[in-house]
Amino acid sequence: MEKNIYELIWQISIYIIPVLSGLIGVFVGAWLSSRQNQTQRKLDFCEKQLKEFYSPLVGIREEIRILSEFRCSAEKASEEWWQEVCKIADQMELSQRQKYYDEEGKGIGGQIEYDNVQLETKVLPAYPKLIEIFKNNYYLAEEETKKYFPILIKFIESWKRFLSKTHPRDVIKKINISEKELLPFYQHLEEKLKTLRGKLKEGKP
Repeated sequence: MEKNIYELIWQISIYIIPVLSGLIGVFVGAWLSSRQNQTQRKLDFCEKQLKEFYSPLVGIREEIRILSEFRCSAEKASEEWWQEVCKIADQMELSQRQKYYDEEGKGIGGQIEYDNVQLETKVLPAYPKLIEIFKNNYYLAEEETKKYFPILIKFIESWKRFLSKTHPRDVIKKINISEKELLPFYQHLEEKLKTLRGKLKEGKP
């Protein structure tokens, strides 16, 4: 009797174990597939963050930085050049000195005008683009990134009020926001860009 029970269990196990193994394989395969799909969705979102939010913001910031630094370099070069002009003029007769200043100084006004036009048409309009990208892709911003949005808006608004010349100078001084206050924001963008690129490269969200 006991032998028959063991034989029955053995015969049942012959049929059940393959079925269970198959079911386990299906469940494991489905779980792995779900995990893979979930990982891919996270990577797709990271890529979207990178392409539509963080990378454009960093790109605009870099353009502003490069133009500003180049303008400062040009101003420094002009100052050094003008010092040389003054040294040469000091060795001239007084009657020739003013004429020399007038001739050599013609380009200075053009450089100042060029810098002013560039500031108004190229550099300053770049800042509102930062806000547009932020507004249009707000859902792509990480929570720690969103906290910089108010200071960015205030910085640009302070510039607009300054350029409008509708406020007293003392009022502008009190409400003015220096770009130095945006430096943590710029640094944060660089870090996020680097982090997202690393995730995509490694395939690990």
